[in-house]
Amino acid sequence: MKMNAFPTALAAVFAAGTVLAAQPLTTDARIAKPDIVLVHGAYADGSSWGRVIPLLQAKGYHVVSVQNPTTSLADDVLATDRVVNQQKGPVVLVGHSWAGVVITQAGNNPRVKALVYVDASAPDSGQSIIDAASAFPPEPGAGAGVKDDNGFLTLPDAAVRQYFAQDLSPADQGLIASVQTPWYVGCLTDKVTHAAWHEKPSWWVIGENDHMINPKLQEKMAATIKAKVTKLPTSHLAMLADPKSVTAVIVAAATEVQSGNISNEISLPAPAVPVAPLSPVQSATAAPTALAIKGPAALVPVLGEAPVKIIIDPPLPDSLAHGRVVIQYRAENLRIEPVFGVAALAVSPRIGHIHVTVDDAPWHWLDASGEPLVLTGLPAGSHKVLIELVNASHQTLDYGVVRFAVPHRFLTPNDPKADGFRSAPDFAADTAIRAEEDPKEPLP
Repeated sequence: MKMNAFPTALAAVFAAGTVLAAQPLTTDARIAKPDIVLVHGAYADGSSWGRVIPLLQAKGYHVVSVQNPTTSLADDVLATDRVVNQQKGPVVLVGHSWAGVVITQAGNNPRVKALVYVDASAPDSGQSIIDAASAFPPEPGAGAGVKDDNGFLTLPDAAVRQYFAQDLSPADQGLIASVQTPWYVGCLTDKVTHAAWHEKPSWWVIGENDHMINPKLQEKMAATIKAKVTKLPTSHLAMLADPKSVTAVIVAAATEVQSGNISNEISLPAPAVPVAPLSPVQSATAAPTALAIKGPAALVPVLGEAPVKIIIDPPLPDSLAHGRVVIQYRAENLRIEPVFGVAALAVSPRIGHIHVTVDDAPWHWLDASGEPLVLTGLPAGSHKVLIELVNASHQTLDYGVVRFAVPHRFLTPNDPKADGFRSAPDFAADTAIRAEEDPKEPLP
């Protein structure tokens, strides 16, 4: 298409000499306990779930805490998605604080069956965490982060004690301040492409003494996404201040998934209803059907497939030097086809297409050609392109971000490789070429 404009038991794996791939959902997974995936927020790390994990494990749940880097929404979603795809059963995805944004995007993974927000934010499609918070005044801790020269925010010890973990012990506060992961400032403006809560049931824990994300804002967002709400007299770290209550909410979500009230499989189309044969008169006048002309469709029901993945190459260097951005990509376990609608979700191989967003634009375009992306007309400087691999219902399955720099160029209409542009050559050599092409043309 062309358009202008987390520790791991590595020793065991290496000793065995093999890497185990994520397994597709099986029939047994439908009646097993869901897997619980926990995602930490800003100014924290995976240990922020340290009091909830043993409570969930004691109830028989398999639990994984994601060590997301908090460097961008895309990076955090990618880290979360890797963990989700490693699970053997349906997943309850839990996010704290900034990770509410992360699970809102990562929750589009078809393995995720329920979302749990803890003192968090849940932007809508096309919104950032800043956008979602604009209707309410910020809490005093919201701006307490200190930015370093590289654009990463950390929370000073005093802010941890006063705003972030004011109901925890001094020892806990000191540990939290010491293990926090710096949060990249760009996360504040990274936008969700499709909010998973539109399709996935949600639960919400609101700490009524949260001094980081306004509790009233959380109430409004929870109402918008129709979440089941639990309010606790806690700080921004409800899972550390009252781990039993937070665990109870997560278990409630998991129990509903396990009960079957939430589907663990993509629904298959209803069986075809028998149709009476046409009379001789009708047969003579009725137009031939597509089935009669083309035969049965070469598609079979989805029973369990490997995860979808998109592999994206850097822009072709020769073309980029001439101002044309050519990006080649490959979709694994999905066919790029111009087929859309809910019914197409239940066929195998999976069918989908891509969504393309350039430089965080508030819009994207759809491409179902399967051809390399070609972009021209971008100004000189740094750019990025988000390529999302989506299903036939436009739900994101995987994505990648390509970053590149367009060189400075000037118009040279006689260069057929450049779409009117090329990299600036040596001036003297260019002058000689022009003189040879037209001896009468005056030289500058």
